[in-house]
Amino acid sequence: MKTGETNEFQNETGCMTWPYKHYPLERALEGISRAGYRYVSLGLPHEGKPVFDYVAKGESARTLRMLEKYGLEPVSWISTDALALQHPIERALQRMDFVKAIGVDELLSQGMSSYRRFPNDPMSDEELKPLYEAFNAKYRLIGEEAEKRGLVVTIKPHTGNTATAQTIADTLSEIASPGVRASYDAGNVRYYEGVDPAVDFPLISAHTVSFIAKDHLGARAESNFPVPGEGEVNFPAMIAELKRVSFCGSVIVERVDGTEARLEVEEIDVRVARAKTNLERMMAETGFEI
Repeated sequence: MKTGETNEFQNETGCMTWPYKHYPLERALEGISRAGYRYVSLGLPHEGKPVFDYVAKGESARTLRMLEKYGLEPVSWISTDALALQHPIERALQRMDFVKAIGVDELLSQGMSSYRRFPNDPMSDEELKPLYEAFNAKYRLIGEEAEKRGLVVTIKPHTGNTATAQTIADTLSEIASPGVRASYDAGNVRYYEGVDPAVDFPLISAHTVSFIAKDHLGARAESNFPVPGEGEVNFPAMIAELKRVSFCGSVIVERVDGTEARLEVEEIDVRVARAKTNLERMMAETGFEI
């Protein structure tokens, strides 16, 4: 889905499997489905190890069967690993072909980190310049290949050359490929940069393909990511901005853990369900058709 195609929200409220990272993938899919979601974002490890073999024969068919079992449709595939600067372009092409085979349109990624160790050991401008140039060059190639396949690659806030909305806009301008667009992560902008995402977001909203509904509590670098709608991110203002630009992409829940290192799986079920309720209530209050 792209922004600007319709004034009607398509109800692509989804959930990453990431809240269930300590548990098997199928348990994540079960919990997300039971919470009432139709859409899911995949690609991250579970129980500390990868769960997809992208070169195995029949892997795409196996994945589709598993999703069908739980009545879920994949809307994005987290592909920061495959698209990373240190990997050959062939790995990115392999990932694109895999996601295309299962009907995913968006490969979700991020930019180059500007820290050796966050939050107190940033890299210098001199160190970052060649990394950013190499990133832009590689993503031009990635964008070209994504276009050939009818895919879009998105980059979301995560310090460095995707730190804030303006930084993402500048990076997209440097890459200059219609195959590379923005994903916006409200919680990351607040956590990593100490910037109010409701003020920041309008600078990139018209170029945003997906919206990561991550909440945050506390000061910059304070690791506290509550259920969306229960922290300090001004989601009503951001949802109003989505409506203003006729957004019709996916709104994805990523974290619900607050400050806890590990939650019981039943508690994750409760929180991902509450996240959906909160988000859809705020969308309806803003005038989206749910």
